[in-house]
Amino acid sequence: MQVTDKRIHQVKLELSLKECKHLRKAIDHYLTLYDLIDDPESVYPPLEIDLDTLRAMSSHLKLVEISDVVEEIGL
Repeated sequence: MQVTDKRIHQVKLELSLKECKHLRKAIDHYLTLYDLIDDPESVYPPLEIDLDTLRAMSSHLKLVEISDVVEEIGL
């Protein structure tokens, strides 16, 4: 997975499929909790967390999980 960020040009992460699944679940859990909070900006200051980026990462991780061409890395 490659992530492009405004502050960091590019970061390459190598994750096992199990790690991808756990990371996606953690991101989805965070997004669900964020939506349940009445005033999320009071808990999480604006612009500190880009929700669209998190949603995109979750979607990308889901595609990685279900892809037939993903090569499992051995650690």
